[in-house]
Amino acid sequence: MTKETVLARSVRLIFAGSMALGVQAAWAQDQAAAEQPMARVEITGSSIKRIAAEASLPVQTFNQKDIQRSGVTSVTDFIQQLPVMQGFTVAADSVGGNGGGVTTASIHDVGSAYTLVLLNGRRIAPANSGTTIDVNSIPLSAVERIEVLTDGASALYGADAIAGVVNFILKKGAAPLTVDARITKPQHPGAKGKSYSISKGFGDLETDGYSLYLSASHQEEERMKAAQRDFAKTGIIDFRDPKSGQMLEFFNGSSRSIPPNVSVKYKNAAGSSKTVAINPYLKINGKCPAAHVDLGDGRCYFDYTTSIEISPEIKRDGIYANGEIKLGDTGFKAFATAAYNDAHVYATIAPYPAEFTLARSSPLFAKYVQPYLTAEQLSGFSSATVAYRLQDLGGRAYDYASQTTHVVAGIDGSAMGWDINSALTYSKNHSPQNYVGGFPLADKFDAALAAGTIDPFPYALGQMPAAMIDALKKTQFVGNYNTTDILMKGADVRASRSLFALPAGNAQLGVGADWRSTSYAQMPNAAVANAEILFDDPQPSFDFSRKNAGAYGELLVPVLKNLEITGSLRYDSISKITDSVKNVTVGKDQSATTYKLSARYQPSKTWLLRAAYGTGFKAASMSQIGQPLSDFGVTGGSYVCPLNAANGLASHPLAQYCPDGKGQLEAFQGGNPDLGPEKSKQWTIGTVFEPTANFSAKFDLWQVAIRNAVSNVSEGLITSNPNKYLSLYTTKYKASTGQKTLAIVFMPINIGQQENRGLDYDLLFKAKVDNVRLTNRLAGTWLLKSRYTTPGTSDQWETSLGQFGSNDAVSFRHVLHASSTAEYGNWTHTLGANYRSGYKDKHYTAEDCSVTVGDANGDCADVQLDVPHYYTFDWQTQYRLMKNLSITGGIQNLADKKPPLTLRNTGSHQLGYDPRYASAVGRTFYLSAQYQF
Repeated sequence: MTKETVLARSVRLIFAGSMALGVQAAWAQDQAAAEQPMARVEITGSSIKRIAAEASLPVQTFNQKDIQRSGVTSVTDFIQQLPVMQGFTVAADSVGGNGGGVTTASIHDVGSAYTLVLLNGRRIAPANSGTTIDVNSIPLSAVERIEVLTDGASALYGADAIAGVVNFILKKGAAPLTVDARITKPQHPGAKGKSYSISKGFGDLETDGYSLYLSASHQEEERMKAAQRDFAKTGIIDFRDPKSGQMLEFFNGSSRSIPPNVSVKYKNAAGSSKTVAINPYLKINGKCPAAHVDLGDGRCYFDYTTSIEISPEIKRDGIYANGEIKLGDTGFKAFATAAYNDAHVYATIAPYPAEFTLARSSPLFAKYVQPYLTAEQLSGFSSATVAYRLQDLGGRAYDYASQTTHVVAGIDGSAMGWDINSALTYSKNHSPQNYVGGFPLADKFDAALAAGTIDPFPYALGQMPAAMIDALKKTQFVGNYNTTDILMKGADVRASRSLFALPAGNAQLGVGADWRSTSYAQMPNAAVANAEILFDDPQPSFDFSRKNAGAYGELLVPVLKNLEITGSLRYDSISKITDSVKNVTVGKDQSATTYKLSARYQPSKTWLLRAAYGTGFKAASMSQIGQPLSDFGVTGGSYVCPLNAANGLASHPLAQYCPDGKGQLEAFQGGNPDLGPEKSKQWTIGTVFEPTANFSAKFDLWQVAIRNAVSNVSEGLITSNPNKYLSLYTTKYKASTGQKTLAIVFMPINIGQQENRGLDYDLLFKAKVDNVRLTNRLAGTWLLKSRYTTPGTSDQWETSLGQFGSNDAVSFRHVLHASSTAEYGNWTHTLGANYRSGYKDKHYTAEDCSVTVGDANGDCADVQLDVPHYYTFDWQTQYRLMKNLSITGGIQNLADKKPPLTLRNTGSHQLGYDPRYASAVGRTFYLSAQYQF
């Protein structure tokens, strides 16, 4: 008897549900399109204009209806729910995972840096020093369609399209005045949202000789706090081990507490250096305060999860304009596109984790520390370091602002048998990072402490007197932390034509060249540059720039009536980096030639075969190569010092700087000028089967292999393998304590190799039952291989496929979306289902002691959970009240499915679930209306 697997059963149930109701109503659109004349267009992945059809490369296209019926409110939400997307940056990373307000796209889990994002087929300014694009900067209301090329296209677009391309095609031409409004409200507190947009198109290029399209949009999304969700409100997680049945407890806390812990260093009678930990509040009251845990080492550990957010507050405003004008009878038109987006991501994370020195002569030392020291400890006293969580100052509040300006102007037309398109691009990303509150200035804090207007030791949260809180708040720094300016200027020209005639048709040629200059400057505020914030480090300024130039050719040859072969060749040259601040160059000039071969074979009208093979080349980002070593806060996880006797490193010179007990380690980040280029090989083999107008099936097997891949060694690897990564350990000097402490360095290296292989599939079925038109779709990605060599090696392979890997991430074996749309009269109903397969959670050994048995003994436990598969259902109903007015209502996460439990403790600071893989919002209702004048 054959046993049905969880995946098979889930797919069966999802597809059965979708068949009953229906999500992509392409029915009416298909009939209308059939009546239009066939026009030649440029398809993503090719420089040759041709009649739109299934090509030799797999391109997924999503129109306005697809986007609308997904129920999303932003470009980010739509892109990141596609099954082909894995490994991107989510909004939750900005509340503890150093996302910086940026969200990204990543095809096939290869990585955001390898996925090229285009706007109307052209590049836009990146969100960092490389090529990664913040997809938040693209206004959803202006998007006409989205094309996703799921095969590498470096030979056409340049070095950074190894995984594929996401091309946002924006609206243009005549259109009625349209007003859209939408409100979103979760069933549970937090994350409410609203958005508005207005657009109008004027003129027809063919009849009037011009066209102009204008749109403006506004979006707001309320913040959501961890305390507003039961599964995310605490880092103290009690659970039952499914294997042993024991009650266990997981805790990932911080030794920087409120009231504070004190670490006293002294020399004993034998002259050996020792440390004793004291929490005065614990000594006075016999227990730790609320939201803290006593682990028995004299400290109270703060449950910082209680004070963080799940998702930030977001505000976005965007305007967009596109104009075209005929240039007489020349056969050319001039066009211009301008887009401006002003976004603010307001994120609040756990209160400031400060450390400062307490002098033996201080009255606070005499009152709160000295009574709990032995005579030996007091006589051998050398220093006292206070680890304090400034919770009465409020959380650390950031305003990640971003103003993006994108302007393209060019010409398009035909001359002497050539289709020609050329343009100039100016694209700028101005990103101030502002501190809104929660950061104390060292001099003001120290002065208040010395004057006695602040006494942190006796007061738990909510107990500090109002006058003292007021004095504490007067110490804080509010203002700009640093400002990042990214400017990209470019020029490109491309042309295509019929080259020569063959028995099977005309050979087509496409050629092009492009040039761009990109600068990346980051300037800290003077207070930041001089480390005036308590427990902070000086932040360097830098101003990097480099130039890229490339040229390419593409030839399409119809070998037979049903067989065509396409070859592409491209040369790229990337200059070394110029640092204008230091007036030096960093790194080396890099260049490479890449190629691509593809074939399309159609033995019958109902069956198509396609295949492609190509190479890629990618230079590291400017910051990966040239960024000075700078403070990077602390690790996400808490660790016992890795430089210990168990690892044979107790006598290492850096071991003396180990922090006491278990806690977060200090961290730096910096560049590596010796980084070499990454190179890739990728291929696809696919088929399209369409036996009737009502059914189609697409399957594409693909692989991407990268060598010399650039990556940081994860904190998990650094801390678990200190002997291998000893070079990534250093010390960080803290002016607030006058002491050095152990730190790790996140520095990029060419790690070796990376391989990803999988199968994309897309099944579409349409039917008509009485007067109801049904459209059903099942699309997904089955990841067959995802492996990488251990950082620093070239032949030691490991994987994150179906498990939490050493890269602190999961590669999902199965991600799919099923949907169904039923259209009847003025009604349209849509049911959608999203599925993500389960995986092996992060493994904690008894030596880690991150998980303990929930009894009086509290023994350390060895645990690895199985995180179950995760699926949600969405519902949407649309009713057209009249020709120019439609109302849409829907429910996302219809069953209010909670994220599955995971004990991950790295990445973003949320605990109990992983915000990268499951939404914490829960059941959400939305209502929207569109009116056309």
